[in-house]
Amino acid sequence: MNMPSFGGCFDGASFTVVDEQRTAERPVPISRTRGYALAGMPGDPSSRVARAALSASLLAAALVCCRGEALAQPAADPLPEEPAPVAQGPGRAQGLRGGAPLFHLGARDNALRTSRFGWTTSATTSVFGLDGGPYSDDGEYAGMTFSLVPRYSFVSTKEHWAWVGTDIALNVPLSDGDVPGEDSVTLADLPLQAAYTYTIFQDDKGLALLAGPRLGVALPTSPASRYTGVYARTRLGLGVLANLPLLDEQWLNGVFFSAGGVWEHLFSQATTPANGDPVRPRTSPSGEVQLDDRLSGDFLLRDQLSMRMSFWVNLWGDLSLGNTWGLVARFRDVPSDEGCVQTVLTCVPVESRGSSATTSTTFEVSLSYPAEDIAWFELGYDNTAPSLGEDGQRRSLFHSPGAQLYLSMTLFLDSLYARATTPPAKRLTAAR
Repeated sequence: MNMPSFGGCFDGASFTVVDEQRTAERPVPISRTRGYALAGMPGDPSSRVARAALSASLLAAALVCCRGEALAQPAADPLPEEPAPVAQGPGRAQGLRGGAPLFHLGARDNALRTSRFGWTTSATTSVFGLDGGPYSDDGEYAGMTFSLVPRYSFVSTKEHWAWVGTDIALNVPLSDGDVPGEDSVTLADLPLQAAYTYTIFQDDKGLALLAGPRLGVALPTSPASRYTGVYARTRLGLGVLANLPLLDEQWLNGVFFSAGGVWEHLFSQATTPANGDPVRPRTSPSGEVQLDDRLSGDFLLRDQLSMRMSFWVNLWGDLSLGNTWGLVARFRDVPSDEGCVQTVLTCVPVESRGSSATTSTTFEVSLSYPAEDIAWFELGYDNTAPSLGEDGQRRSLFHSPGAQLYLSMTLFLDSLYARATTPPAKRLTAAR
């Protein structure tokens, strides 16, 4: 028995079926049928039915193969992968909550780590009628401060962190100044800073301890320094940062510490405020009139030692209660022996007064909250005042005529930079 032979292409061309003519009719052994349907004799109707069924099945398979491109469904495009989220910065490491870690450690680990822009509005408590004592209204003050703190981190690893930067601050008084003709907007001294921080210990639960030195020099860009013969102020300090996790809950989940000390030294033209432009006639102890460039008889602060400790307790989530304690020791220049002062009867010798050290204290309490690691809002009360007032009375640690209420906002530039340079998440295509 001769089976139909099939020839053709499976790449979309035409397909032909050829049924060869039988040259002889011979019985087909059943053992050679293999996968075909059992065939009988050529004249047997069952044989013709089997051949017809086989031909139809093979033809259908060939047609499906040849027209596969037209019948096949197009392959679905792969779903776009959603980009990875922006990596959290050191200030948002495991176990760190609140805005203080973002402020001191950085919201993102990039070249602008801890760079920020700040705005603060403050006013003395007497402005709000909260002076709490018989203080004069002459000390009332209200104003705003705008600051830009650019920093460049040239080393930022798990253990080592080093940066350089500055702090550009503008003071805008909202109340009448005490000095007639005083500029409405003043620029503060411009510091050039460099710092290094070493991570002594940090675990996955949030327990951390960091420390490192900081040095800088402040240029006399403010009117108070520029017009009084100040050349520069140098600063050398040491700071310590720590985080202590508390409860593994939303409330009281941790406390962040910041402590340190700074020593400052003044380089100036003279021991008293001096300016070469205004020349004032003054009377010397001997009665002679001399020209002098001194602006006042007060001696300048030559050295200053500051110690400060702050902590922020997370009350609920990222809502923190902060408290700061500070002590500043100031050392002024002292007059040298200048012989004696001539009086009507005799010449009175002038003796040096020795060291003229003074101290001041700081007490601050605040309530703060960070918003999406981009901004930090803080409402607080600050009392920084000398231990001994001008009236000879000792000032309270918690309140003085200069006590202020303030509202501040800090924008973390490192976080804004990270969000601006990270491509936004693409929307997923609709499900097919």
